[in-house]
Amino acid sequence: MAFGGAAVAGGPGFGAGIAIVVVIILLLIALGIVF
Repeated sequence: MAFGGAAVAGGPGFGAGIAIVVVIILLLIALGIVF
């Protein structure tokens, strides 16, 4: 939902949404490696 809202906002908001998604993915990968 948050990503969709960022996409609708467009512009810098869309970039921020992508950045947040990337950070979450990296965190999940890091946790997967650790555990």
